[in-house]
Amino acid sequence: MQVVVLGAGSLGSLYAAWSADAGHDVCVVSRPAHAQAVNSDGLVVCGRGAPPRTFRIRAVSNVADAPDADVVVLASKGPDTTELLDGYRGNPTAAWSVQNGVRHCETLVRRFGEAALGSVSMVGATLTGPGVVDHTFDGGTYIGALSSSDPHSVDAVVSSLSGDAGVIVRDDIESVTWSKAVLAAAAMGSSMLLRLPYHHMFTEPGARETFYRIVADAAAVAEAEGAALVDLPGPLQAGSLMSLPRDQALDALADVGAAMVASGQTSVRVSMLQSLDSGRRLEVAAVFGDLIELADRHHLAVPVLRTVADVVATLDDVAGRSVR
Repeated sequence: MQVVVLGAGSLGSLYAAWSADAGHDVCVVSRPAHAQAVNSDGLVVCGRGAPPRTFRIRAVSNVADAPDADVVVLASKGPDTTELLDGYRGNPTAAWSVQNGVRHCETLVRRFGEAALGSVSMVGATLTGPGVVDHTFDGGTYIGALSSSDPHSVDAVVSSLSGDAGVIVRDDIESVTWSKAVLAAAAMGSSMLLRLPYHHMFTEPGARETFYRIVADAAAVAEAEGAALVDLPGPLQAGSLMSLPRDQALDALADVGAAMVASGQTSVRVSMLQSLDSGRRLEVAAVFGDLIELADRHHLAVPVLRTVADVVATLDDVAGRSVR
């Protein structure tokens, strides 16, 4: 198959490698320096205790140069999404996203119709330099048909990736999406407040408390929307966390931190923090804006979620002015 990854930074590059590893032709649309390195020296993937591997794929920096595809993966940050989707000319059999946010699938449906699928990535990666991606966090890749989807599109995505992607097909992809969105708001928000690697959100008592309060606010929005939070394989489970008494939930978060330290996962920096480090615009709307808009619809206070969103929006505004 032909696979195109739109907006291939760290996570998009990792999925591009997994599609190449499955034997498919892959083209990524990325920033010029990354595209030049990939075309010159290949895409190098390292991390998770495995030796570095180099994948030969094609890279372009202009989305208009990307070919038509059987499968399209949307991997850009929120602020770049409209430009990429408007500029891409292909009409794939299947389209899915590794983006954050509870409404990210709606954008795909508007552009690709029945080819669009529900999807959630729990994988972590960091672009350590042009052409080099570090796989920092193992997790599942969840795919499921939406009410508007062609069910055959699910099979196309499953076939497009190697086993390393850990693809899991779910009938309740909306619940999976909400569960990821709740945890993402807490992960991004607490990490942006502390500017520290991810494991500190669980090893430090004050950070655990902040993380829990953000989860609780976001979970209240999910409940108002009638969305059930579910547990997913991995150390952090939204459904169980919200079913526990507060003290037990904080103890569970402490266990997550201890496990991350024990397994050597002490260099994970969430994607929003990576964007801040590199001076790129932040995904405020995708991660926080949709949740707060829905909270307003249901007249929910969610004070911690609102405060964190205001802080992150301020950081984004300052970064935007410095870029201009």
